[in-house]
Amino acid sequence: MSNMIDQFSSWLEKRKGHTLSIQKGEHETGKKEVMDIDLVSIQLDSVSLRESEQASIDDYIPNKEIILHGTGQVHGDEKDSPLPEDCFEIPVDDSFQFQGEGADVQVHTDKAIYRISSQ
Repeated sequence: MSNMIDQFSSWLEKRKGHTLSIQKGEHETGKKEVMDIDLVSIQLDSVSLRESEQASIDDYIPNKEIILHGTGQVHGDEKDSPLPEDCFEIPVDDSFQFQGEGADVQVHTDKAIYRISSQ
């Protein structure tokens, strides 16, 4: 898993200053079907890895996540909204997988699949 995180981080580092389009599909609990899709665009300024030693009581807050910093938009059905706190978090869990190369990649976790394109 660590190697995949390093590969993904490296891919992101090469895209600083570019706009990323992110399609996040959340899995239905306990299943692989996607139940909700969010669309986000972010002008990537920097990337960081947040790690917490303390486990979340309800597993809502991940122990580790990759944070994409930059301004962006959450694209809704009726209107777009600014990206909260100028960042987008991708949780890192034991199932984390990174696939792809070039301008289009995918990240898989237990809870979601992220399709990321660099423009």
